[in-house]
Amino acid sequence: MNWKLKDVLMIAVCAVLFGVIFLGATYAGGMFYGVLAPVGMASLGYEPFYGIYFLGGAFALYVMRKPGTGIIAEILAAIIETLLGNFFGPIIILSGLVQGLGFELVIALKKYKKWDIVTLIEASICCSIMTLIYNLIVSGYNKIAVPVLLLMLAVRIVSAIVFDAFINKAVGDRLAKAGVLNGYEISRGLNDDPED
Repeated sequence: MNWKLKDVLMIAVCAVLFGVIFLGATYAGGMFYGVLAPVGMASLGYEPFYGIYFLGGAFALYVMRKPGTGIIAEILAAIIETLLGNFFGPIIILSGLVQGLGFELVIALKKYKKWDIVTLIEASICCSIMTLIYNLIVSGYNKIAVPVLLLMLAVRIVSAIVFDAFINKAVGDRLAKAGVLNGYEISRGLNDDPED
């Protein structure tokens, strides 16, 4: 992997920016959890925000298009979130690893060459499924009724597609077209790949 100083800077910016955003999503999810608790649907509280949690890796990967960038950015953003006072504690660093890996897996299978909306949707779905499996093992989701789990997965997938496919691509493409991301692979990709 041929990393330059600008790549390290992009990862650092993504880690700090998304670490702060993740913390905001955690507190928003906590409030939503509390609102849904009286009607017995508290388990859904964080699901609409899961797409936000995947953005650190998804954005870095979409901009840089280098192996490992999604995983590294997601882990570092989770570390920043932890240091800022996330009430789940350091376990979210492991969550960051799963989230980064879950999103990057589809891109890796396509050899980091496909960046169209379909690929980003597939990566969003893969990440949603992998993180739910992780939650079943680590977070006690195995005690939740199957119909509720399926609803949670559906909401998580929709959230991931909205944030990590459509919003991620739109923001990345606009920044690239504005010249903000000159020197990164996304800028070349806009000119070279008509599918994007």
